[in-house]
Amino acid sequence: MMHTLAVIVSATLPIVLTVGASRVSAQVSSKRHVDVTVTDPSGRFVTGLQQEHFELVENGVRRAITDFSGVDSPISLAIVGEEPVPVVGALGPEDELIQTPSLANALRQLSASKNSRKALVITTTTGAQWIPGGIQILQANRASVVKAVLELRTQYRLEFESSSPSTGVEVVLKPPRGLPPLQPNWK
Repeated sequence: MMHTLAVIVSATLPIVLTVGASRVSAQVSSKRHVDVTVTDPSGRFVTGLQQEHFELVENGVRRAITDFSGVDSPISLAIVGEEPVPVVGALGPEDELIQTPSLANALRQLSASKNSRKALVITTTTGAQWIPGGIQILQANRASVVKAVLELRTQYRLEFESSSPSTGVEVVLKPPRGLPPLQPNWK
């Protein structure tokens, strides 16, 4: 029996241009993404899903997934905090770990990293200034960093092109046969 789950998530609005006294709206196609963690009924993370197990619908229009990163895809992770945090067990062999007390240094190193999946975990009270697109951000205290890294490491990233104003994106999960109902968690 195949189960289908749907959840509404927020997405970035497209650019609107104003020229002179007349209003001209340009719907610029832009890349967007949704980060998805999937758990089973016992709360355990589900890995091994493929792109065909997910569908995206924006404002009632089905969007093609243009890029898919599974949980096995390498991630570049920057942790901003006063002291280094041991998270080695939660990372894979191709993952890149950056630990620094400076948000600016973390962003500089993330922008130069080779991995397409990038995340920033802030453990200090430092305010998160403007973060470039494509970098996921999490605020965590020192005690919950390992859990936050584990959750980041078990996320799927679904990228899509959009040119319409969007208040939300519906993500439909179509799990493979034989699996119990799964619970998606969207960011």
